Amino acid sequence: MRTRRLVWLLAFLVLPILGMGGQANPSAGDLHAEIQKVYGFQPHTLSKEQQTQKSAALDEFWAKAKSQSAVYVPGLRRELADFSNPPFFLFDGSMLLKSLSKDPVDGNDGKIMLAAVAHSDLRDIQSHDYFMFVQNMAARGEDTTAAAFHILAEPKFQVFIPQHFMTLAQNYSLTYMLLPTNQDFWVQPAIERLGGENDATAQKSLLLLLWYAQTPGADKAIADFSTGTGKSADSKAYAMELIHRKDSVNVGAGEKTQLASEESLRKARRERLKAVSDEALYDLDDYTFKIIAIRK
Repeated sequence: MRTRRLVWLLAFLVLPILGMGGQANPSAGDLHAEIQKVYGFQPHTLSKEQQTQKSAALDEFWAKAKSQSAVYVPGLRRELADFSNPPFFLFDGSMLLKSLSKDPVDGNDGKIMLAAVAHSDLRDIQSHDYFMFVQNMAARGEDTTAAAFHILAEPKFQVFIPQHFMTLAQNYSLTYMLLPTNQDFWVQPAIERLGGENDATAQKSLLLLLWYAQTPGADKAIADFSTGTGKSADSKAYAMELIHRKDSVNVGAGEKTQLASEESLRKARRERLKAVSDEALYDLDDYTFKIIAIRK
């Protein structure tokens, strides 16, 4: 059986799975208590020795859940909906439920997991693991808005994609976690979040996301931000830069008729962003400029 370990530990800390001990199926109360005991810690606060000890306990919990999936799956669904549970469980337990759920994700499991990880502590999780989970859910068509917005609290959030030797900062991580989904999920929430956001990095991430939206409401939000009060000069200048990006798009009437419909371009763009690569980002801009051309 594959060993499960703390998602943020280095590979050399992998430990063998502990014995099952022949424990009986847990009741609802037993499972809740077990989660408090197993996950009652925050990984980023532990020493390496403590990490090793906790990794062994997590291995055992995962092994028990896999051997008694008929009991643990409904229990995990219930416990992940309780956001008072330890924040590391809300992420790690979601990964466990994902591994036990059928493919594609059973019923509401995607919604349960996304709601749970949105309440996790990003300091306890490898950014790559968090990003790939949420982006995968976006590619499945789930509403990833809350989970994606969770990274706005971490200005230094970034993801390295080794296959393409590419690093995504907070802005394009956010874009990748939302653009594959139905735009109706996130455009208005992004507009509202921008209005109340005070962090400059998050402001710029939201501005870029709304620029890719290419809707009248998103355009207005960017324009209002660029002239609004109480925002940093740097963020307002970035908003103006985004507004004027369309100035370089010059398409004649004859060329315009040769473009695909706006709806088909948006659909193709969503499909393309299901893949994480530098080539996909080039295509994202290409599709977006074609959308701009049609909207002009």
